[in-house]
Amino acid sequence: MSVVIMDGRVKVYWLTACSVIAAPTVAELNAGTALDPFITPDGLDISVTTGKVNVGNVGSTYTLERVGRRAPSISLTLHHDATTGSADPPWSLLTYRALGFLAVRLGVDKTVAWTASQGGGGANGSLEMYPVEAGDYNGVKPAPDTPWDFMVDLTVYLDPNRRAVVAA
Repeated sequence: MSVVIMDGRVKVYWLTACSVIAAPTVAELNAGTALDPFITPDGLDISVTTGKVNVGNVGSTYTLERVGRRAPSISLTLHHDATTGSADPPWSLLTYRALGFLAVRLGVDKTVAWTASQGGGGANGSLEMYPVEAGDYNGVKPAPDTPWDFMVDLTVYLDPNRRAVVAA
């Protein structure tokens, strides 16, 4: 078994448009803005919880359940970009109520360009697409020896696709 180490294998983009989230095109992904250079090493927090539906009956001696709704939760912790002439991309893009798509590719070296067929697992990595709206930011508490960071929660407003594949 060959274990994939995640260091250097996370690519996160902000897209303002995506016609089919199950199959974003290379052009749509390339038109996005890279956020991974600004996200702190532990600042990409995506989780999905699954509700439970009680399907038992009055005669049962067990609590019987089936899976119900899924609830995604996304939070980003990002560095401000103070490069001379910079527009501070994450700060400028992730404003309150900004709508977009968060594209998250895992398992493929981040320097590899978007190409058709990425996603789907294995050597092609995985691609998750989330239609999101940005909440208001929270500043990270200033402390010695720390960068100037901020956090943004994203709400998912349409069904995401957590098993997307890049289209040609």
